[in-house]
Amino acid sequence: MKLTRYFWLFSFGCTDYKLNNVNTPTSGAEEEAVTENTTTETDTATTEITDTSDPAEEEDDCTESYINFDIEEVSTLQDAVSYSVAGWNQDAVVLQFDDSNLQPEQTWRVSAVEILVMIAADHYPNFVDGQQINVQVFDSNEPTNSNPWTATKSIVRAEHNWTDYTLPHNAWYAGTYGEYAQKGSWVRFDMRSSIPQSGMTSPEFITGVMWEAPGMVKVGYSNFNQDCEKNWTNYGSGWGLNSENPDFFGCSWPMLRVEIEITSPGDCE
Repeated sequence: MKLTRYFWLFSFGCTDYKLNNVNTPTSGAEEEAVTENTTTETDTATTEITDTSDPAEEEDDCTESYINFDIEEVSTLQDAVSYSVAGWNQDAVVLQFDDSNLQPEQTWRVSAVEILVMIAADHYPNFVDGQQINVQVFDSNEPTNSNPWTATKSIVRAEHNWTDYTLPHNAWYAGTYGEYAQKGSWVRFDMRSSIPQSGMTSPEFITGVMWEAPGMVKVGYSNFNQDCEKNWTNYGSGWGLNSENPDFFGCSWPMLRVEIEITSPGDCE
């Protein structure tokens, strides 16, 4: 039996991410904030994570779902980035799950990840449907000592609701091409078919995106100057922690939402 609850940050199993740097952007973002023009239909589609049923679960198990991390609670949209324009293979952040309240018989896992997929408005009519993007979850705070669980989506425009976004003037990658007008959609990756119900073990885990060549699907990126000590990136020669990279003075994170599922033996009360 499944009982689904939707809480945002600071609920059971969540960590207080004090990462909001939207008031200290790299150059003048305070003069030109990100704007969104949404319809009622799109608002509904982009503010909830749904479809949490899991046919593979045993009926006598109780599962509860929580939003563990939502980038929009701590930052704002800054840029649109892909492997094809930036040369990044992988980009991920270290997140936390407080397992101190779990009973010995309970298990937990990342059940879903959402990323903000973006297409430049000028290119939207000619976007080639079927291009792929991946998300990854590591049961560790270092991607070099753990094999990831990976889920892949082929982006087909008709399958998603798209919102109009205007990026700020200091968007680094999109700004290079003058692509300030963007279409964006939150795309859900169900991780339950990848991560076993026996659960995860590391209270610090990693969630991120991965591109494979040609890697043309863009992902929204958060405001600059997030925590580099929690940001791992593969620039083409392997994983590296950005806090140890002398060439970087700030870190932007992928626009992520992460859902955690807790499973307990027996029916939900």
